[in-house]
Amino acid sequence: MMHRTWLWARSSLLLTLTVTVVLGLLVPARSQDVVTLRFSNWHLVETVWGRSLREAINIFESRNPGIRISPEPISYAEKEPRYQIECAARRMPDVVKLHNFSLTLFFELGCAADLTSFIQREGPGFLKTWYDTPMQIMTHKGKIMAMPGDFMSMVVIYNRDLFKAAGLDPDKPPKNWTEFLEYARRLTRDTDGDGRVDQWGFSMPASKNPGLPLRILPVVFSFGADFLTPDGRSSAMDSREFREAFTYIVELATVHRVVPPGVTTFGPGDVRTQMASRRVAMKIGSGWSYPIINDLNPSLKAAETLEAAPVPVGRKQTTVAWLSGWIMSPHTRNPDAAWKFIKFLSSKDIEKKFFEDNRVISSRRDVNTLPLVRTDKFSRVIVSQLSQARLEPLIKEWPEIFDAFATALQEAITGAKTSERALADAHARVNAILARPR
Repeated sequence: MMHRTWLWARSSLLLTLTVTVVLGLLVPARSQDVVTLRFSNWHLVETVWGRSLREAINIFESRNPGIRISPEPISYAEKEPRYQIECAARRMPDVVKLHNFSLTLFFELGCAADLTSFIQREGPGFLKTWYDTPMQIMTHKGKIMAMPGDFMSMVVIYNRDLFKAAGLDPDKPPKNWTEFLEYARRLTRDTDGDGRVDQWGFSMPASKNPGLPLRILPVVFSFGADFLTPDGRSSAMDSREFREAFTYIVELATVHRVVPPGVTTFGPGDVRTQMASRRVAMKIGSGWSYPIINDLNPSLKAAETLEAAPVPVGRKQTTVAWLSGWIMSPHTRNPDAAWKFIKFLSSKDIEKKFFEDNRVISSRRDVNTLPLVRTDKFSRVIVSQLSQARLEPLIKEWPEIFDAFATALQEAITGAKTSERALADAHARVNAILARPR
């Protein structure tokens, strides 16, 4: 009896082991065997960029079957405050994208992982393909804290058909701000003969939004003005050059009326919609402009109808550069997988895809020298202006400083204050910001 019991127990054990092995071969890997990365990016809420990013995620997952990417869309304006809160709670997404003006703040807050050791593993020649300026911005206290993404100059985007209709040569865009104003006046028209203006020469996103600095700084810089003194310790917004630039911008709306009414409520998306519907002839933008505008109104045939030109010259030929970076959460539980994803996003083939899909210019030399980039009429202008481009001030107080300027701009355009009073108040506010202990 005991012998039969032992045999039964042994047979049951063998059967259990056999079933376990077979099921182990048939059942997919357990969920804990697959790494999931949270990926947050404001482009995920956009039609063109969002589609491109999701396609890139699919490519990455097919090449890395042990890693899954969980997309977390976020608005452009919301990303910095939310990421700071999540970082403080140690819940920041594993990989995020930031514009260069917020990188310094996140580095100083400890909200970016040090990527130096990962880069060293890639070998001594790994970084040679990137431009020096982006890599310098990604470096903080001798450590590489982010990998560069897009690197583009801001330019004038204009509609050649509206130029022709106004008797302007579309192959001769305005070269200075005097010409720009004259073009804008001629392009501001009543096109249907009902006695009301329905087309404007220029538009700008003058609401308080994170996209405004990129569209305003080219004007300010070209007038020879700056927001800060060279040592970065005081406001320079009381200079003659700054007052001239500020007055010029304000009077486009208040005196010359070459921008649509309600300009202080516009964001970048509103301006792109106005251009897509042929309501405005000129705006300041970059490589992303025409794919988005084309998606808004395919009948415009934006690739053919729109053109790019350098920002007009004031006292100097200059513009501002857009630069983005991929950062890893300092609290990620899967740093190797997160690095693999960042490396993928900044790789040559994916940066090439981003150009093909979105016309954004890469921080990689080996992408920008590809024939499709060098021959594209938009990227040709944008790349040519990078040598003339400056970055927004790389100090953590910059968002507050520009908010003071944006407040003054709105006060002056709406008539809440005179231009002189609004700018003087902003100058005082910036000095108070910079006087705080750092």
